[in-house]
Amino acid sequence: MTLFHTRLATAALLAIASLAPGAGQAQDAPTPVAPSPDAGALQLAWTRVLAALTPAQQAWEVRRFLDLVRAGGPGRALEVDVRDLASGRAVPLDDPSILQRPQAHQATVVLDGRFYEFQPLSRASLEPLIAR
Repeated sequence: MTLFHTRLATAALLAIASLAPGAGQAQDAPTPVAPSPDAGALQLAWTRVLAALTPAQQAWEVRRFLDLVRAGGPGRALEVDVRDLASGRAVPLDDPSILQRPQAHQATVVLDGRFYEFQPLSRASLEPLIAR
């Protein structure tokens, strides 16, 4: 290969590389989730859910958490995911096993891009999340 052909091949490769999206540019970091104005209050309320020692106390704290979510205004996307602890499989929210054996499940509440996980102590802790 002559010097001319080497330079021509290099120029062609550079031209092709410049057409690739993002080529030669620094990669942007993912945009962080902007904290909601009530993020601190929500985190504190969720800490109380996790610290509950009795089923009744946990159910009360879950309802208080949901009251804070509602107070934040309409249009907030609240999602609930339930998994079987033994198998790790996702369980549909209408599956009767969730309310029959709530302690055998792990619940995850997703709100404003944040994940709140807990193991329910009773069906009373799950009912407000499932019935919404």
